[in-house]
Amino acid sequence: MTNLLRVSRVNDRPDFPLRASTLYNWLHVRKHPELFVQLGGPVYVNLDKPDTLVAKDGTVRKGQR
Repeated sequence: MTNLLRVSRVNDRPDFPLRASTLYNWLHVRKHPELFVQLGGPVYVNLDKPDTLVAKDGTVRKGQR
């Protein structure tokens, strides 16, 4: 679990396929809870998990929920 990225900083990485707003939405509707880790107050995305999500569901496209 050392490969974490803070959700609020996701938009700073152009290579990440999802926007922070999408991740916050998924967090609040509890969609794909395996992606998220909360340490104290901040919420992080486990960067090892999106690869399995893409492999399972096909492709993740920008701008789609």
